[in-house]
Amino acid sequence: MPASAIADDALVAPLRALPRDELTAMYEAAAEAVGSIGALASVGLNPVTAAIAGAAAVEEWAHFPAGDVINPATYSRFYYHAHAADERTNGEHGHFHTFVRPRAQAPGVQPIVAPEATAADAPRVTHLVGISADASGRVIGLFTTNRWVTGEVWHDAEAVIGLLARFNMTHDEPSSALNRWVTAIVRMFRPQIVALLRARDACIAELRAAHPHSDVFEDRTLQIASAMPVDILTQIRAIETMLEQQRAA
Repeated sequence: MPASAIADDALVAPLRALPRDELTAMYEAAAEAVGSIGALASVGLNPVTAAIAGAAAVEEWAHFPAGDVINPATYSRFYYHAHAADERTNGEHGHFHTFVRPRAQAPGVQPIVAPEATAADAPRVTHLVGISADASGRVIGLFTTNRWVTGEVWHDAEAVIGLLARFNMTHDEPSSALNRWVTAIVRMFRPQIVALLRARDACIAELRAAHPHSDVFEDRTLQIASAMPVDILTQIRAIETMLEQQRAA
């Protein structure tokens, strides 16, 4: 079943209704992302090569860095997956998966699929968004997944939206610049991520209506629930345009 599509004109549309303080925060996050890219480049790395640095071999679908990047202070984590060479499309080398622990951060929010549904040794985390990148580390897309893909504790879109601001990789290991970059990407693309999460839920609702007696969260025909191409420079220009329009109003 195809993922819920996000039209190209939706790249800018979510920014139009945002107040100035939110646009400013996104602009500051964009500056952080660009600065982090510069810091990585100064030592011959980019976000992708920083994530896989030190690996003896880049095995497809393995987690990089090994054991994931976990910030116990903010209950946030991420890892990078590399695609098999014959599975790479549209220039995508792989993608970053981002997570938070909802029970630690928002204990009153009830999941749709309870923690007991996950494996006993699996982390009790909720997936926020996937960040697609090419081999140079350039962000080329964002996406959401069905529950089985990451084994997450599933919350509805509005609950996950409330968790976005809690994702914060503030520590220095394995790379301060990489951690800052991932955090900044989630913040600077927040409106698009919100749209993707709501499209994800619409996709799941459509599947449930079509198959009311099936566990749609384990449906292997649905891997990517929603997706959108994005570009850092395009996002920066869009933010600047919205800020200019607000100043002129």
